[in-house]
Amino acid sequence: MPVGPDRPPETAAPLISVIVVAYRRRGALAECLDSCLRARDAVPGDTEIIVVDNGDLAPLVRERWPSVRLLEPGRNLGFAGAVQRALEVARGEWVALVNDDARLEPDALARLLAAGERDARIGSVAAQVRFDSDSSLINSAGINVDSLGIATERLAGRPLVEAEHAQEVFGACGCVALYRAEMLRAIGGFEERFFAYLEDVDVAWRARAAGWTAVYEPLAIAYHRGSASSGEGSDIKYFLVGRNRVRVLARNATTWQLVRAFPAIVLYDLAYVAFVLVSDRTLAPLRGRVAGLREWSSTRNETRGRRRRIELSSPLYGWLGALRQHAAYRRLGSSS
Repeated sequence: MPVGPDRPPETAAPLISVIVVAYRRRGALAECLDSCLRARDAVPGDTEIIVVDNGDLAPLVRERWPSVRLLEPGRNLGFAGAVQRALEVARGEWVALVNDDARLEPDALARLLAAGERDARIGSVAAQVRFDSDSSLINSAGINVDSLGIATERLAGRPLVEAEHAQEVFGACGCVALYRAEMLRAIGGFEERFFAYLEDVDVAWRARAAGWTAVYEPLAIAYHRGSASSGEGSDIKYFLVGRNRVRVLARNATTWQLVRAFPAIVLYDLAYVAFVLVSDRTLAPLRGRVAGLREWSSTRNETRGRRRRIELSSPLYGWLGALRQHAAYRRLGSSS
């Protein structure tokens, strides 16, 4: 196979493929890649770093980080599409996702790897992600999903003392996560049509339905600016989250789960749309949900026969978690 900009000469397969999706923020990307290179040195094996340029940053990457494998799709594929593009060329036994607005502690990759290798059933490992603007508070300690399909970052806005213990979680937040490549191949990777937001929830749900587990490793520490690309409270984020919430339910929830929770799901979504209308004066969450509902039947048909009933948390946890996460991101997440 010819060697080109997307494919360097073949060498021994790396242990970890680190994927960074770059979108327009030069300063944040520099901090991110510098931290990834430092963290790479602590991994007991080869590590490759793959950058997907979603926003005119290829010249910067070529100049400052020549050892990085650079993919240039020529257009913005979104986070999900860019990750899937990188997975096509990634050769690692493990795949680490690191947001371009996140930075790693020097031992973070090694800690994630050690946690993942404790059990062959572990498909993903969640890092302890702290807010960059206030590192005494948790941004994410993995993903939680309740019986209404409300997906939240575990312990968002809570002090570090509440996130000290390793444990099994629903899934890993794609901001900083380690995935077993075998697991990603088995479940079909990331769904590109999500574009951005909740694609990690979809991956986590499908992985659990396929029998994989996820764990949280508190010693793998990272820092996140939060919504640095789309902006916290922006119409585009509200739209994508609303649309993709519907997609997650359509792709993963069983018919029985939907029927049983339907009244509470409707109540939550109406309350959320009303809350955002009052607080931010936008109907983008409603438009997103309507867009998702328009493709409901086709989405359900695509995943027919692959959905499995899995344990979800109490809806009280989801409601409170969503409120806490919203407050934390509004106060801390968009500062950069």
